[in-house]
Amino acid sequence: MNRAFRKRLQRLADTPPAISRATELQETVDTLYAQQYLRTLTLLQPLTPDNAGSVARLLATTLQQASAEAQQAAARLYPQAPQQMQCRAGCSWCCYEQLQVHILDAVAVAANLTAPLHYRLETRSGHEVKRIFRPCPFLTDEKTCSVYEHRPLPCRAHHSVDVDRCRQAVETQDPERQVPMHLRYYSFPGLPQEATLKVFQELGIDHRPVVLGLAVAALTKDFAGVTADWLAGGPVFEECTVLNC
Repeated sequence: MNRAFRKRLQRLADTPPAISRATELQETVDTLYAQQYLRTLTLLQPLTPDNAGSVARLLATTLQQASAEAQQAAARLYPQAPQQMQCRAGCSWCCYEQLQVHILDAVAVAANLTAPLHYRLETRSGHEVKRIFRPCPFLTDEKTCSVYEHRPLPCRAHHSVDVDRCRQAVETQDPERQVPMHLRYYSFPGLPQEATLKVFQELGIDHRPVVLGLAVAALTKDFAGVTADWLAGGPVFEECTVLNC
């Protein structure tokens, strides 16, 4: 990466996010955010065009690990929340939408596929995408997730407390579908992602939401080339982004 990129990295590292200790909740939130912010900067330090694919994989893996840690912190703060969850293996009502995810979610999936994904979508409008009730490209005939270990953040964070409402949303194809859940608990797994997105924004790396299937399809065509272009600030995911129209 060029000298300007290195200088921005160092500037961000020299001014880490502050941690408030006003309350246990605030300290936990700030710590989770700050840790991932600095972790992302560290992982980007050795970035070159030649190792971009490896750096992207590591960023994705580390983010998923950080999200799991954040979820564990949420369970300590809100011990009643996990007990209210009704999600179980084989329940796939939330797998009938075209996920809008962060690019690293797509990287995590694509890096672990053994064959290219061929995927098309009629629209990328956020409003219209929400109305498409098509199975996720990674949902199997047995209603299980074929990429479960590498599933995107929305799949990790969502936890229904009323499966009947999830089922009804799919059966009636309700475009306003929402997963009923413990909102405070839900917000925790996304904290590390927010920190990573902030770093990318500061460095000029594309941090817009993308349609999972489209982004994975693009990555599986040329993983090394696509990740190198993306981390260099290129618009390689332009045709995968969710449009706010």
